Amino acid sequence: MSRPDADVAVRFLRALAFEIHRKRPPDEAMVDCIEKEGQRGRHRMLRPAGEILRSEGFLPALRTAGFISDEAASILSAIVAGNDHRLLAAAINSLADFHERS
Repeated sequence: MSRPDADVAVRFLRALAFEIHRKRPPDEAMVDCIEKEGQRGRHRMLRPAGEILRSEGFLPALRTAGFISDEAASILSAIVAGNDHRLLAAAINSLADFHERS
């Protein structure tokens, strides 16, 4: 992932984690984050993720955007199934930390 893409990933994941921590459903929080990135001119980059979000759901959309790997998606699926918004927000923040370091 190039540096500008990594910066977008970090910003997007942190915003998503913040919204989820506020007890917003992940799908709803992601729609809001995609809209906010669209206002910054990144809408074209995230358009495929928005389409996948509507048809397949939250985790496939994050994979389509390139923000998480298949391995991360499998771990996040267990966290989503556990329905713990704080744990999900912490995991997404950890992924943002990973993108920031790389």
